[in-house]
Amino acid sequence: MGISKQIKWRVLISTSVLLLFLISLLNSGTDSIWQLVALPIYLFLGWMIGLQVDKYLHSKINFDLTKSALLDYTYALDSSFDAIGIMSEEGNHEFVNEELARLYGYRKEDLISTHWERLFTVDSIEHIHENLFAEIKKNGYVRSEATGVKSDNSTFPLEITMSLLNETQKILVIIRDISKKKLYEEMRKYKAEHNDLTHLPNRRKLNYDFETFADNSLETSVLFIDLDRFKIANDTLGREVGDQLLIEVAERLNFFSNKIVKVYHLGGDEFVVVILKGDREYTQNIAVDIGEYIKEPFYIKGNEIFVTASIGISCSPGHTEDMNELIKMADTAMYYAKLDGKNTYKWFNTTLKKQLERRTQIENELRKAIRNEELYVVYQPKFNLHTSKLAGIEALIRWDNPILGLVPPMEFIPIAEDTGLINEIGKWVINDVLSQMRKWQDKGHSVVKVSVNVSQRQFRDFHFIPFIESCLTIYNIESKYLEIEVTESVIENIELVMSKINELKAMGVGISIDDFGTGFSSLSMLKNLPFDTLKIDQSFIRDLIDNSKDISLVKTIISIGKTFNLTVVAEGIETEEHLHLLDELDCPMGQGYFFSKPIRPEQLEAEFLTVSQKI
Repeated sequence: MGISKQIKWRVLISTSVLLLFLISLLNSGTDSIWQLVALPIYLFLGWMIGLQVDKYLHSKINFDLTKSALLDYTYALDSSFDAIGIMSEEGNHEFVNEELARLYGYRKEDLISTHWERLFTVDSIEHIHENLFAEIKKNGYVRSEATGVKSDNSTFPLEITMSLLNETQKILVIIRDISKKKLYEEMRKYKAEHNDLTHLPNRRKLNYDFETFADNSLETSVLFIDLDRFKIANDTLGREVGDQLLIEVAERLNFFSNKIVKVYHLGGDEFVVVILKGDREYTQNIAVDIGEYIKEPFYIKGNEIFVTASIGISCSPGHTEDMNELIKMADTAMYYAKLDGKNTYKWFNTTLKKQLERRTQIENELRKAIRNEELYVVYQPKFNLHTSKLAGIEALIRWDNPILGLVPPMEFIPIAEDTGLINEIGKWVINDVLSQMRKWQDKGHSVVKVSVNVSQRQFRDFHFIPFIESCLTIYNIESKYLEIEVTESVIENIELVMSKINELKAMGVGISIDDFGTGFSSLSMLKNLPFDTLKIDQSFIRDLIDNSKDISLVKTIISIGKTFNLTVVAEGIETEEHLHLLDELDCPMGQGYFFSKPIRPEQLEAEFLTVSQKI
């Protein structure tokens, strides 16, 4: 067995002393008691000398091992991708690795013994003193974000992790550059808060900003902007042109953006402008300027495009402090701006508020109207103005609600269209009318064509045409006795309705254009769409006797009808004078209160239908 390294020299020296003593004793030839007494002393001294040599050698070995280990650790820390440093209790750097020096743009020796505050912004220094040091004293560990300052004084976002080293007041610091992470987060936030097409702030950003405005008690005015006739441009010229139009509208609106005017794109052709601390006159001027700028022509892919803006205005806290309500109020005011002829602005007020409340009530009650059997159909007869014989019937919807009473169609139909309820209501009307026609025919009454009004929203319904076809089959009604009435606003969107009108025509269903002369109809539409009937709006008939211009217009419309081989029907005949004048103008058909107001089917049957042979 070998001698342990820890007592090697103690054994060797003690053994050497013993051997030297024995040799000396043998050479002297004497046996002195004093020599024997001195032997343990010599052995003890040798042992102690050996002990000191062993300690020295052991310490030297441990020192070399420690030095080697520290060199290995230093190499490992310098190889780390994280920036690492060790701070003394006073806050000076006792160690920094290569990555920390590189990250900040220094050499390692430049940072040794320097204070950590050199590497951070003033705000971050305050944050570290006030929050991180307290946390590390409490838990021995803390992680947070801060802003670093490089050697060239540029700044960058960083994540800092601090750990208290055991049994010391020194702190191990690990720093990571999070610039890419922050950039990615900012990109995600930007995408989430901006419209993909126009890059304007969206509704999410508007919601966030409104909270800021409210927290700072800022008075705000909201302009809700909806483009007039945008859908026509989008549907006729294509989505690509429509998208470019929205982009250019956004650029024009953004022209008004400044510290107190913020522009947002809610989606589609709806925009919002928020004005901070603007008085009524300033807000009104902005609304006027926006309207004027928007109506200037746009030139896109060889097309000259004209759109206008209808603008509704609400303000906080004057109207409400709730953001959703504020936008809803501005939206309501915009709706009434459209009713006033479009291309204008309108302030929300108490009158509009009452109208909004009634509109909301109508919408809520209308959703229950079919289920509660509150809807019914009345019929107004049409007559041959030359023979005074019954020539057709128009079916008109009515609504009698137990809370609201009789609600005029001109009030609830637009709401039904806006909410999409018109599809369900429209199907109910068609089904009810064809059912009634079956009853009349089963009783042997004369068969006349019945017309039903259809809105643009119904033409968007994929099931609209199949539903009509199904009802005609179920009630065994010849398609030629059903006529669909469309308004000029419907045929403005010609791309949408063309195919479905052609389908109806192919089925044998008649097509009538209602309120002719009040919208944007053109002779090319009359030429290209397969209409059977042209109805002159009652506004032209009402003042027919005293207004020569109305006479000329009516005469022209009748002539146009004859040119295109269309049956012309005059609406709103209320007096005998109307009747005689229209007869002189050679108008073939008419309807109005002079003959009969819209009446229930039982009354119409009793007063105007004659019995013929059973079909």
